[in-house]
Amino acid sequence: MEALARIRLDGQGLVREVEAEASLGFRALGVPCAHLVQGKDPFGRPLCARCPALRELKRGAYRASTPLVVNGRRLRCQAYREGEGFLVELYPERTKGPDLLREASYFTQHLLRHPEAFAQGVQDFLRALREALAMEAAELFLADPEGQYLFLTAYDGPHREAFLERPWFALGAGYPGIVALRREPLFTHALEQDPRYLRERVKALGYRTYICFPLELPHGLIGVLNLASRDPEADHGAVLEALGHLGPLLAATLYTVLTRLGEAGLEALGAALRRGQVTEATGRFLAEVRRFSQATGARIVGRGGRRAELGWLPPCGMRDCPAWRGQVVGLKTGLPDCPEAEGRPRICLPLWAHGEVVAVGTLFHAHLPKPPTAPAAPVLWFSRLAVPLLFPKEAEGKEVPELEVYALGGFRVRYQGRELGPRDFGRRGAYQLFKFLLANKDRAVYLEELAETFFPELPPERARQEVYTLVYRLRKTLPGIVEREGAYYRLHLPEKRFLDFEHFEALMRRADLEEGLSAFKTLREALELYKGPLFGDDPYGEWAEAERAYLQERALSGLLRLGELAEALGYREAAEEAYARALRLEPFLEEARTRLLALRG
Repeated sequence: MEALARIRLDGQGLVREVEAEASLGFRALGVPCAHLVQGKDPFGRPLCARCPALRELKRGAYRASTPLVVNGRRLRCQAYREGEGFLVELYPERTKGPDLLREASYFTQHLLRHPEAFAQGVQDFLRALREALAMEAAELFLADPEGQYLFLTAYDGPHREAFLERPWFALGAGYPGIVALRREPLFTHALEQDPRYLRERVKALGYRTYICFPLELPHGLIGVLNLASRDPEADHGAVLEALGHLGPLLAATLYTVLTRLGEAGLEALGAALRRGQVTEATGRFLAEVRRFSQATGARIVGRGGRRAELGWLPPCGMRDCPAWRGQVVGLKTGLPDCPEAEGRPRICLPLWAHGEVVAVGTLFHAHLPKPPTAPAAPVLWFSRLAVPLLFPKEAEGKEVPELEVYALGGFRVRYQGRELGPRDFGRRGAYQLFKFLLANKDRAVYLEELAETFFPELPPERARQEVYTLVYRLRKTLPGIVEREGAYYRLHLPEKRFLDFEHFEALMRRADLEEGLSAFKTLREALELYKGPLFGDDPYGEWAEAERAYLQERALSGLLRLGELAEALGYREAAEEAYARALRLEPFLEEARTRLLALRG
């Protein structure tokens, strides 16, 4: 049915285009939608001023609807995200369900623009699907990339707990597993008599019709879509025809979005790995997994014992976890229980690369998602491109840097994969001593110099004793990091290390010897490391001023040269960004200002 009114809004909710029946009297532009429509709820109270449909869209949904009354007529407001704005349509209250291909189009556009809204987008689409096909319940099972299991990823409808009785299936088990194995639709109108259906609580609630449809891609299956109804006369033919048209588009959308999500952070991940920042790259990966899955905490453990985590998680040894054997397990999530886990709910995922499980990932949600298995398959798809980079086959048995220091723009220390803060050094003075020695890493420092720098107010003998204490604390936190040579101390850095300022300087020296595109790439890699002044958390430390000024001068000259190279190569935007960044570092750098103004005309 044609809409009675079609109203396009900008991102602020202001009307920019109206098509409507003359009887509705909608003519104004540039006003809020609420002022134009002036709808009321069934009790006669103003509704549009607190429009529930726009509220849901602004929270991240791609579609939302609400009944309303306009000029005494009972209507239904159906709203969609459309580019950077919104589309609002008004229909008679009693009208047929939504157009599924149109719904799929909006769903696809929304997820391609906002892939982080994956979970809510799928939930909204399932609601539209069951409304359009007059079914009571809709559920999506996604397959893992290895094609071994199916996990309940989204559900819409009543009796949620009954459908959660079994939220996962192995290939060949239950209706979803059979359809995944055979790649053919399966339906019944006598669900209560079918032994292949394994959820007894759903049968007990009187569900009779169940339709299961495979979502196939040319190279395999990505999931299974299920629809259920208590009506034994539900028209399975119409449902299968609709899904036959819709299935390929939905399968392609799910695969594209999950792949794009996985690709999004690969460039930054690869750059960090090329610089030897394995722990940094792993931390970035965990941050993306945590953001995508909305987890409270995320952990990854490699076969060699490499371990990293972000956020809070329950403790777990992960030594004999079935995930190492390729099983997806958990605790209190409907998945098979992990024998090592106890206490709070969690999910443990096998992370594959090169045909084997190379690591195990754990997700913990303080508030369980609905359904609890929802993050399992999406995170496995999300991770499949990054895990081979983090655990390359040729690097098996190699260790990550023993010591990592990030001192440009702040100060962070990782030792043997564990991040250290001031408290880990016992005394803040030991933490500061480490910074001082890093700033002077290429020379031996006289004991008296340390005493005068850190304890200028104390008598000489007492100051020396305090220095001895700080050195002891530093050695206790970072064994072997300080060597004593008579009355001198020298920093003894491990061979396997990553110091961002040291690597920055090495790349800058390499760029000095290069020309053209090669120099451009090397400079960009170097300047990605320069996040601000040396020891940016301690900007008034005079002991680092000489090294700080030198590195900033290197960064400024590097940015100017990067801009020149970008201009010569025709990369106008890269040149503008280089000059603008130079001005952010040094606002009075006239050369950068002149070049930037020339570029901008």
